[in-house]
Amino acid sequence: MILDDSILTTGEIPMVTSFEEIDVALCVREGAVWLPDKVMDDQSLVIKTGEGLVVILGCAHRGIINTLYRARELTGDNRIYAVLGGAHLMDASETRVWQTIAALQELGIQKLGLCHCTDLRALSLLTREFGEAFFFNKAGTVTEIP
Repeated sequence: MILDDSILTTGEIPMVTSFEEIDVALCVREGAVWLPDKVMDDQSLVIKTGEGLVVILGCAHRGIINTLYRARELTGDNRIYAVLGGAHLMDASETRVWQTIAALQELGIQKLGLCHCTDLRALSLLTREFGEAFFFNKAGTVTEIP
C-alpha cells in the first residue's frame, strides 16, 4: 500500500529464502481447531530516501530477508540503507542466524537497529559482525533517517 511518494507498506511478504521459516508456535484458531499461522498479515513499513531504503520491521515473522527482498521488489531500489525493528530470530538455529547475517552483509546494510524478538544470542553475533553499523534499538532510541 502506497502511503505517499516515499512511504509504503510491504503488503504480503512472499517466502522466497530457503532458510527462513515461520515460527511453528504461531497458531490461528479456525472453529474448534488450532492451525499453524502463516502470518499472511505480517508487513513492514518502507521509506524511500536518497541513501536507499529504510525498512521498519514489526517482528518479521515471515523472515527479515524475505521482507527486505520484498521492499526492494516493490520500490525497484536495491539499496537498503537501514533496517529497524524486530527480526524474530529468537528460536532460530545458529545456522539460520549465520545465513541471515550473510544475507544482510550481501545487501550492504548501512544501519542495523534490531530489538525485542531478535534474541540476545543473535544480537551479540550481529553486533560482532556489523560493528558500528549495528545498534540495539530499544524503547526511546532515536534514529535519524536521511
